[in-house]
Amino acid sequence: MDITLIAIAILILVALVFLALFLFNSINKQTFTAEDGSVFDNQSDLDAYQKLFDSTKPLFITDNEKSSPQQLLGFEKTFISKLKTDGFPDLKTVIRYRKQFKSLSDLINT
Repeated sequence: MDITLIAIAILILVALVFLALFLFNSINKQTFTAEDGSVFDNQSDLDAYQKLFDSTKPLFITDNEKSSPQQLLGFEKTFISKLKTDGFPDLKTVIRYRKQFKSLSDLINT
């Protein structure tokens, strides 16, 4: 009976040590927060996100907040509308906007 009690006490002690180590690492972890609330582990990821966020921000402004030009950042207004709300119901529509998709991919990947 004494051996069982000692084994349980050792297991509890080991579990408490691991819990303390985990909590200590979590507390000391530095995070970086973007202006929209996104959280990153390092400054370089934050900088890349912030640059992309700033360059694509006009795409996410609602119609009430902006004038309605035919193009925005080089994208057709209909493409942006389909991208944000309507979707692309068939392959023919996707192919129709393939150059717009390529431009969006280039914008995101640079």
